[in-house]
Amino acid sequence: MAYRVLSHTADTGIEATADSLTGLIGELCAGMFGLVASVVPSAARKWVEVSLEAPSVEELVVDTLSELLYHAEVENLTFCAFRVSMGPDDLAVKVQAGGLSVDAVEPVGPPIKAVTYHDLVVEQRDGVWYGRVYFDV
Repeated sequence: MAYRVLSHTADTGIEATADSLTGLIGELCAGMFGLVASVVPSAARKWVEVSLEAPSVEELVVDTLSELLYHAEVENLTFCAFRVSMGPDDLAVKVQAGGLSVDAVEPVGPPIKAVTYHDLVVEQRDGVWYGRVYFDV
């Protein structure tokens, strides 16, 4: 499954499943930026790399999404392609995010202000990774 948009009274959320934590993080990244604009991965022109560590997988997901949101804002980019790799303990991640200028993209939703911990879930269910994240818009 790719990601699915969740409705909420004050925020917008997504949920996703994947066979691995790296796959889940990639799906959540794609879902977050897919809420803002519809851009195919092959459109990526500029790449940014972020590396993060966190004490839990939940914090790793929130920190990763927040860091990419920061880079998108500062560098005026909409990300659409993601390459995710993990350290040996699933608490360190490296993400290469490719995107293009915000000016070259047609918005499909409101800009995301922040990644929240509200109703956050990152867990393995029957051998499949599941994640749910809400965003302040």
